[in-house]
Amino acid sequence: MTDTLPSFERRHFLGLLASLPITGRAGMARAAPILNSLDSATMLIAGPDNGSLDHWGQAMGPALGQGLSPEFLLKRAGIGGPDGVTGANQFDARGEPDGHTILLVPGEAMIAWLIGDPRAKYNVALWVSVMAGVTPGIVIARPGAAVAGKTVRLPMAGPASADLPAILALDLLGIRVQPVPALPEEGLPAALAGSAIDAVFLRGHKVPEQAAILFAAGCQPVFTLGAPDDHRVLRRCKAFPEVPTAGERYAALNGRPTDPLFAAWMATAMASQLEFALVLPQLTPAAAVGMWRHAGNEAVGALDMQAMATALEVKAVGGPEATNATRVVAVNAPAQTELRRWLATRYHWHAT
Repeated sequence: MTDTLPSFERRHFLGLLASLPITGRAGMARAAPILNSLDSATMLIAGPDNGSLDHWGQAMGPALGQGLSPEFLLKRAGIGGPDGVTGANQFDARGEPDGHTILLVPGEAMIAWLIGDPRAKYNVALWVSVMAGVTPGIVIARPGAAVAGKTVRLPMAGPASADLPAILALDLLGIRVQPVPALPEEGLPAALAGSAIDAVFLRGHKVPEQAAILFAAGCQPVFTLGAPDDHRVLRRCKAFPEVPTAGERYAALNGRPTDPLFAAWMATAMASQLEFALVLPQLTPAAAVGMWRHAGNEAVGALDMQAMATALEVKAVGGPEATNATRVVAVNAPAQTELRRWLATRYHWHAT
């Protein structure tokens, strides 16, 4: 990718708006002129050139432009590594809320914010959602392995990773997790059959396809992470309608969930299932937000986006569905504090 960032110096700056709260961004709330149209913008892609997120940017770029204006010019700029933290930091530091800058970010960057990763200098709760790509998440185990009181060996990248919601959900159900090194997808059936591992967490691309292989080998679903509804609750996902969510299993054991740690689990569960989120900065004018959301809805139905989403078994969503997904992630401070306490207690992980 050869696109370069536009000059941010030419952007409009406004002063303090007395009717809006202080946000902490340079000590004052900022806004931009109300726009009747957008002729150009920059999509900051929180990931490397030619990475997975960049490919999504290439697919959605032309469709977004068609939804804004025939002459619209969208530049792309890849920033940082695949976890999205560096790109999200740049967006927070350099993006102006004028509708001319938008961020394409992976769910891993949201996990980093939730756990208090010291690299994450942004606030996910302030982002304004335009589009999202959602994948299923499911835990599958050998028969009889994932039972309360037992310890399961689960391959993972680590507790402070996108595997976090599977580990935390199992813990909330009274099942301890013994982490083992991550395995390639093709090695999972043999590892389960040979009792080298007890359970797996599937997320990302082609989850239903991977799950079908494990089911055929005699493994059983434990729970899914679920999909968000209009009330920010994770309900059964359409990919696995017969499998209860971790939330359902938790409620059956403990009644209606009120624990801050459960709220933190829901946030990590949603973040882990976000292939991508397309977001605007806080205080972007309502007219610009409306234009971008219209463009996002158009992009979801574009042929290139549909082809890519179908091939990877990722659900691209716009409008309220995208907003509901990102709102689940934006939990309050007590839930984040409880999550970090749990990580420190169970896995000796501390934000440093």
